[in-house]
Amino acid sequence: MTEPRTLTLLGYPVTIDDAVGHLCVEHEGQLTWDQLFEIKNTVWGPEARAVEIYPRCSRLVNQICARHLWRLGEGDFAPDLLNRDGRLSAPGEDALEDRFNAAWEGAST
Repeated sequence: MTEPRTLTLLGYPVTIDDAVGHLCVEHEGQLTWDQLFEIKNTVWGPEARAVEIYPRCSRLVNQICARHLWRLGEGDFAPDLLNRDGRLSAPGEDALEDRFNAAWEGAST
């Protein structure tokens, strides 16, 4: 598995884990949605879809001021506010769930 890499984009440190499809942007509370969107486009391209997860309180990990994006694969469902995507390809084709499970396979918790 490849190791995560760190770049500086728009003045922010961005850690990218290509194996899982995750990026983490550290900031001091001033990162805007437009800036996060531009970072997503720079890292994964303008047609990539990604989600930001808001966990249950019981699962919250809040050690640094950071925003996290998870890249969706073509087979992953995500609501389309304009209802343009229609049905996507079958699950398992570069799906977030598959990448996540592969990354944690064999890891002890």
